Amino acid sequence: MKILWICHFSNAEVRKKLSLSNYTVSNTLRKTIGKKKTEDYTDFAPWVTNMIKEFEQFENIELHIISPHRGLKRYKQSFTIKNIHYNFFKPDLPILNVSPDMFMKKYKFRLNRYLVSGFVKKIQPDIVNLIGAENPYYSITALDIKNIPVYLSCQTVYSNPLRYEHSSVNQHRWDTELMIHRNIQYFGCTGRMHRDLVLKNNENAIVFKMFFPIQKPKGIVQQSKEYDFVFFAGGLNKKKGAEDAIYALQKVKEVFPKVTLNMIGRCSAEYKNHLQNIIDELKLNYNIIFIDSFPKHADLLTHITKSRFAVLPNKLDVISGTIIESILLDIPVVTYKTTGSPYLNKNGEAVLLANIGDIDTLAQQMIELMKNPDKAQQLAANARRFVKEEFDNTRSAKRLLDNYHQVIEHYQNGKVIDKNQLFDTNEFPIYD
Repeated sequence: MKILWICHFSNAEVRKKLSLSNYTVSNTLRKTIGKKKTEDYTDFAPWVTNMIKEFEQFENIELHIISPHRGLKRYKQSFTIKNIHYNFFKPDLPILNVSPDMFMKKYKFRLNRYLVSGFVKKIQPDIVNLIGAENPYYSITALDIKNIPVYLSCQTVYSNPLRYEHSSVNQHRWDTELMIHRNIQYFGCTGRMHRDLVLKNNENAIVFKMFFPIQKPKGIVQQSKEYDFVFFAGGLNKKKGAEDAIYALQKVKEVFPKVTLNMIGRCSAEYKNHLQNIIDELKLNYNIIFIDSFPKHADLLTHITKSRFAVLPNKLDVISGTIIESILLDIPVVTYKTTGSPYLNKNGEAVLLANIGDIDTLAQQMIELMKNPDKAQQLAANARRFVKEEFDNTRSAKRLLDNYHQVIEHYQNGKVIDKNQLFDTNEFPIYD
């Protein structure tokens, strides 16, 4: 079986093979107009890397990957590592990220679509797995694929009405995802919320159960504790609960005046200023420490162990990968009650929950961890045991491979799909 993934990721292993720019010209221009310099290259979308590692073990498959990568010195670069065939392209994005909405509307990423179509024509896959539909600069390319089954692994569902409550909405991203949902038949979802939203967008969708392989922290040496809490995300924003964590910390400070919070993640200068204004107003300057990012994901995980607890009040995720990573690092977690997070308490209390937006309860749960170290330790043990049993990476990858077989047989021969492969709402109920 010849499999093609269209996704966006980066890791140190592929960057060693890529010919990348040092951004000298770009940084000069950015400095001239008063913008921050282009950030260094960092690991991106570790769940894709995790899945690659699992697929390296499989026989009788041929896996090809197409991914954009900023900073490429030429438009295309291909190579093979451990029998995985990588195809990177230089994404056609607005210069200096000026007016991206206008750029998307006018140009519709024609160069990206041309480059990806060329790769697809050369590879001739049996199935295409689009990983994430919420980023038009690569996901829109799936609309050009004809006569090949396309399976969409939902990283999130951007066209979620709740997004209007928790973050700003980019209408072009919304509309492009809707178009993709309505033109694809096969979907893989990790949680009830995403499954329900997919069916709302496309009532004829066939939804499989899938889990992204999680980042198993290997060789991470536990560090001495420097912070009480950590909040981390790929990007700091409202939907991840960055502001909620700050407001909750102010309430925790009333009980523990020296409480500390390490906030990790990139964000725009405007949003960083917004957060800093909140911190200034709440007099938390000596309680909160910011770190932008780490080049390697392993470095991030090592740093996280410097915190005693994690506060991760995500609002739109089903079960955030940051929660799973904290659990596997033996860090007790306080989070919001999403459509998926109560699943972690299926076999007994493993994480502390608060309703979305309930800052008082979020703070009370943080205080509970600080006051009761024995309970915190027990929660961490319960959570780790549950995650190791329920989120086995090899099992998740094999399930995805089985999904591919089912899709190909259904698409080519009309064979009925095994119901055991499909998303079971009884397994993931709607939590009150």
